[in-house]
Amino acid sequence: MNAVDFVAVAQRALRDLADRAGLRSWWIGRTEGPDQVLVAALDPVLGVQVGDALPWADTHCRRVVEQGAHPLSLAMPRWPDSLADRPGTVEGVPVSVVSVPLTSPDGRVLATLCGIGEGEGTRLPGLLDSIRLQGDLLGALLAAELELADRTRADRHAAVDGRVDEVTGIATLPAWQEALAAEEQHAARHAVPVSLVLLEVQGLAEVNAELGLPAGDALLHRAAGAATARLRDGDLIARTAPDRFGLLLPGTDATGAAALTERLRTALAADGIGTRTGHATRSYETTLFATWASAEERLVADVPTTPHRRPAPAPPAPGRSPLDALLDLARRQLGADIAFITTIEGERRLIRNVACPRTVPYVPGMPAAQDDGLCDRVVATGRPFVVPDLGVPAFEQSSARAAGARTYVGIPLRRRDGSLYGTLCALSRQPDPGLRDRDAEVLIAVADAVMELVEEEDGARRLRRARLARLADLDASGGPVVVYQPVVDLVSGATVGAEALSRFPAGTPSPDRWFADAAEVGAGEDLELSALDNALQGLPHLPGFLALNVSPSTITTPGFLRRLQALPLDRVVVEITEHSAVADYTALLQALEPLRRNGLRIAVDDTGAGYASLSHVLAVLPDFIKLDISLVRGIDADTSRRALAAGLVTFAQATGARIIAEGIETAAELAVLRELGVGLGQGYHLARPAPLRIAAA
Repeated sequence: MNAVDFVAVAQRALRDLADRAGLRSWWIGRTEGPDQVLVAALDPVLGVQVGDALPWADTHCRRVVEQGAHPLSLAMPRWPDSLADRPGTVEGVPVSVVSVPLTSPDGRVLATLCGIGEGEGTRLPGLLDSIRLQGDLLGALLAAELELADRTRADRHAAVDGRVDEVTGIATLPAWQEALAAEEQHAARHAVPVSLVLLEVQGLAEVNAELGLPAGDALLHRAAGAATARLRDGDLIARTAPDRFGLLLPGTDATGAAALTERLRTALAADGIGTRTGHATRSYETTLFATWASAEERLVADVPTTPHRRPAPAPPAPGRSPLDALLDLARRQLGADIAFITTIEGERRLIRNVACPRTVPYVPGMPAAQDDGLCDRVVATGRPFVVPDLGVPAFEQSSARAAGARTYVGIPLRRRDGSLYGTLCALSRQPDPGLRDRDAEVLIAVADAVMELVEEEDGARRLRRARLARLADLDASGGPVVVYQPVVDLVSGATVGAEALSRFPAGTPSPDRWFADAAEVGAGEDLELSALDNALQGLPHLPGFLALNVSPSTITTPGFLRRLQALPLDRVVVEITEHSAVADYTALLQALEPLRRNGLRIAVDDTGAGYASLSHVLAVLPDFIKLDISLVRGIDADTSRRALAAGLVTFAQATGARIIAEGIETAAELAVLRELGVGLGQGYHLARPAPLRIAAA
């Protein structure tokens, strides 16, 4: 929180100027494209207010700032065209106006202070110095607040609270959504331009299929690195979908966003990466989440670029893992220039990790040279091998010597079961006549710890690849199968709607686990939207409403909003699931507000269980509150369950919501729920979930 609030101080200054200068309408505006957007306003006459925009080209403010006009224009015969149609204006009465720029201490014009009103403006000449001083003070304060906002943004983007994508090392979708919400508040308060650029990597699925997931990861990592290299400190890049990145560009207007987009397309194409892109710039009339949707519309319509060459198969791993740190420690202990791990995969050996303070021709993922004198000997014998000087004739054909190395130390790496995994090697540029077999003990000492980390990382990678493969198989088969469970009026027994439930292949994890696994590998949104698409096929054939389970993070994405735009929203209920915490209620409510205005209804799922479901209820004020099955099960024999359910019924009545009881399985439970005033319910006692049977035409 700022020690001094610019907007509060500005409003007090405007009131003071109105009292002293005899002009009733005052505001402070910042240029945003062709408009002047008001960040502070005091106007009982014309009706302008904070957030309004005036044409910048038709203002006295522009003439003062850009043309050096005098700040005062007294006794004008008519109102400016931009204000003439407002209800408070009167024709034939002289109008006076004053405008002074708000400048930062380094001379940048940040905004303009403007006063206007009827009359000759006789007080204004004597007050001009005072008005200018007020403008200077407000300019200094605004500059300080903007600088603080920049520092806060940079710190937030640098931290991203540990939410880093494991493949690319950049921010994740939740971090991106939180950054948009925070930047929205800043943009609305200070009328600063903010642009978004979306970038979709083409051919990822084909690379994964033809070359394997490591090659696909390499492609993503290179694309993320190329984009990151072109960002400023306050910008943010995040992986928003398996093949897509989002760039948040505070302070960048539409021209700057278009230029950056073109530079990225060109650079990535030159690096062998085809892309589709879309960019959009926030305006005072919309929000950053709507801007995100606009950028996605442009991306979907974009023509992909053609890469100039095929992508290289492997980049350095993102970040510095514990294994990299341990490898570098061993390198420094040995006094070597480079240390690396190779792994044996069938007939191939691959470079797995590299520790070196400078660029070298050894890159993780690349094939290791079949070097008869060095690593091959370690693999063949299963014993350490030390070479004090590669310059002797015996190693004339060595690839390490060709790369500039003069010493070699290598040891075998073994799995817990004793089988050979690969090698741990170190090289130096200078020969070392004193190097002996005992020097290999430095590497031997860390071998067990290295293999523990290797097997831990490999296990995590195998798990991730298995999940991605399972998701790919599911997608190829058409996505989750959907069944529909009726929602019943507990008084009349009539079906008033249905909840769409996703079902997955037999013998695989539960639906909750599927969605959680997908989210962990960055495919949560894709799986939810696939389930949503399948569920919506039943909407024309169902009575009443259709309830759809959607996580808070997916609700704020353009893909979700695009799917709902064309629906009869008065027949749709979105159930906010409890699979993850809501990081930012402001962003969630902003995304839902236009949909609710057009008839969409909201339910909070699993009330009484999961992540702070009662906080969901209080923040969202839903149309439906769903009693979790843990409250309904055995409610006929448990007074505490009845008391909590009764309290929620009372709350629902006070807020205009309706209660839906989940998991009703007995007649006794149903009777108690009716007695408590619960209006709606679902469960096996009423109707089981079933596929939709559509009659043939």
